[in-house]
Amino acid sequence: MSGKTKRMSADEKRQAILGVYHRTKEVYTEKEIISLAAKAGVNQNTIADINQALVDDGLVDKEKIGGSNYFWSFPAKKDRLNELAHEDNKKKIETIKISIQQAEARLPAAQR
Repeated sequence: MSGKTKRMSADEKRQAILGVYHRTKEVYTEKEIISLAAKAGVNQNTIADINQALVDDGLVDKEKIGGSNYFWSFPAKKDRLNELAHEDNKKKIETIKISIQQAEARLPAAQR
């Protein structure tokens, strides 16, 4: 075959960058994460944008200290976010079940 490399999808790039954070469990500056993600196979021109998207999605934390931005993400954070979303969904289900029961109780009176 030819010497062309396979292009990474946006999701593959996100997973590669998250993998850098989760493997090492360290805090990085933007320059460091760009260097490490580039070694992981992510196009260097897209790393900063993808990293910012991960920050916006709450998967990577960012703190500005002095003149530098520091980034970190630990594996347990994603698990905790999933737990919180699960608890929220369970509460919504219970609320909907109560609404259904109330509507079913009013139904016979409305059919008369």
